[in-house]
Amino acid sequence: MKQLVLLVGLLAWLVTGLLAQSPTPNPQPRGKSPWYVHYGKWAAAAGAVALTVLGAQEHNKSNDVYGNLLDLCHADDKNCALNPNGTYIDPGAEEMYQSSLSYDRRARARLIAGQVSLLLCAGLFVADLRHKGPENIPVHIDPLAGRVGVRVRF
Repeated sequence: MKQLVLLVGLLAWLVTGLLAQSPTPNPQPRGKSPWYVHYGKWAAAAGAVALTVLGAQEHNKSNDVYGNLLDLCHADDKNCALNPNGTYIDPGAEEMYQSSLSYDRRARARLIAGQVSLLLCAGLFVADLRHKGPENIPVHIDPLAGRVGVRVRF
């Protein structure tokens, strides 16, 4: 799972870097970024927020189901007895445990996707600044060359 996250993050970084410097057949005038960079950053930001909210909801469902399992176990220790293979003897307890694990996996996947979307959003904001830098920001960032410059106007 960690390798997949690293791979997706690396791909997002590379794509945003390529979008920032992509030559187009009809070069756009300075100050105008391509439409997919300009609108893509907002779509990626909305995706990051939506996936994070959905991940939090799945996490809360997992906590609720696991809390019900704990209540069942506290009511009677026999409800939480385990088989030799590590599963619960009581089918209701096993179902609650598996449901809790399922919600946790879904929450983890959505939170990771939200973080990748946030990374993509940040890259697209940098790509958009590369095409259209505000005049009131005295710092110039070139992520592809790894340079940072300061501009002083008198």
